[in-house]
Amino acid sequence: MAMDLRATTATALACLAITCGVRGEEWRLDPTAPDAAEQWEFRSDKITFSDQGLGLDSLETPRKQQIAFLKTPPLAEVTLSASFVADPAGKGVHAVGFVVGARDSLNYHYVHYDHSQAILCRSDDEKSWWEIGRRSGLDKPEGKRHTAKLVCRPNVIEVWLNGTKLYEKNCPALTPGRVGFYTGQGRATVRDIVVSGRVVKAEAWSWRERPKHWVIVCEDGGNGGYEAFPDATRLADGRILAVFYDGYGHVSIPRENCPSGGRISGVYSDDEGKTWGEPVVLYDGPKDDRDPHVTELRDGRLMITFFCHRTHDIPGWRGALLIESADGGATWTKPRELAPVPYYVCSAPVRELSDGTLVLGLYRSKGGKAWGAVIRSTDGGKTWSSPADIDSSGMRLDAETDVVELKNGHLFAALRGRKQMAWSRSEDRGVSWSPAVSFGFSGHCPYFLRTPQDVILLAHRIPATSLHYSTDECRTWNGPVTIDRVGGAYPSLVNLKDGSVLCVYYEEGAGSSIRACRLDVSPDGVRVAPLQAEGE
Repeated sequence: MAMDLRATTATALACLAITCGVRGEEWRLDPTAPDAAEQWEFRSDKITFSDQGLGLDSLETPRKQQIAFLKTPPLAEVTLSASFVADPAGKGVHAVGFVVGARDSLNYHYVHYDHSQAILCRSDDEKSWWEIGRRSGLDKPEGKRHTAKLVCRPNVIEVWLNGTKLYEKNCPALTPGRVGFYTGQGRATVRDIVVSGRVVKAEAWSWRERPKHWVIVCEDGGNGGYEAFPDATRLADGRILAVFYDGYGHVSIPRENCPSGGRISGVYSDDEGKTWGEPVVLYDGPKDDRDPHVTELRDGRLMITFFCHRTHDIPGWRGALLIESADGGATWTKPRELAPVPYYVCSAPVRELSDGTLVLGLYRSKGGKAWGAVIRSTDGGKTWSSPADIDSSGMRLDAETDVVELKNGHLFAALRGRKQMAWSRSEDRGVSWSPAVSFGFSGHCPYFLRTPQDVILLAHRIPATSLHYSTDECRTWNGPVTIDRVGGAYPSLVNLKDGSVLCVYYEEGAGSSIRACRLDVSPDGVRVAPLQAEGE
């Protein structure tokens, strides 16, 4: 039941005090009071009130924030301050969020204070993580009390931590609303809560749920709660295997509770991606194994490519690495490095061409420049060529590279660009490549799929999780088609038995996880459709 805190009862006064000043009204809340819960709106038994303060616990729900909103009237020009302690238990990011301007339970601004960062974001009907600003490298040890403050001015939010202003950002979508707190991938207590602001009129506040067209593939692989960079392939037995990076952050350097850093895990689906089994560890080397991609060859072998950190005495990344399985993923070979030239890495699957040749897109950076490359094997992957570099033509590239075979036998490559994605063509089965040319649109982490109707899909990140498609063998492109508004992306594609396409990707945010959705594809266009049929 909503409560106007300007007319609190005697019981409610036990947990808050009100003062009036030039800026409006101020609330000093005591979340340890017996009736403190009456002043908050929440939908979970993981929100508690005790002599420690307001308790928020998402350890058992690492993908879902546990959030509570204060039942004030709408406030403009609000200042929210509090102290908090993040419990170091568990492997997640142990984030505590400060929320301002909440028009309802989906639309608000917030600062995500995790173990070393303060990230300013906006949540809306489409997604919960529109990043606005970030400060990294903070000295914020878990298990100790910290103070934080958000100061809202018209279209501006100031971000503070432990008495220091970290930054301020323009926020044109900032509106009056409620304040609140949440935790993501952790457990925390909040107290010493002070709220001030100017009371304004606004529409009635409501608790709303965000509709979704996707399913969760994996939300916690058991290695820290950060799942990312997925790929998927169809197996000979009809199942779909999705592989992904399983760590505690975007880069998971080995630490005490994660001694080998990130690892490669996988999940299987036997119902065309509608549901997924429990995650299994496929490979766990000593140095943050990442960006796995998987292919099943026509002879039944599975190949996973990835890269990792080099040892402590050799800086940089090591890759491209390959592991193989001849038993559907039950056992795997030891990794071997494919490119004879060091420092090339990969973020694409092995592609098997119509004549059995294997090709793999690579990339390398040096001296502030990056470029794409391709290696090839004509003996089933026993040996591989030296990288065939793709001339960047002076473009600024980040150069993640993928390859698709065209009907005429030529190969077409897409390369991640700094501002615009680029393409290149090979007329000799990948031995040499034309200089890169801009697509004319942005894109990261390109991924190709040819559908049974000969529509070539090019999925990518930016804008959000998107794709372009071609019906004329990569001569022209249509799009972008938005797959999901979340950041993260690294989409991969699998043809489904009903003629539609499964898209597997990841969501960046407080609890990064792997998602999947379905695409209806025809030469006339691409439409995002629910993965679960109505009534299922």
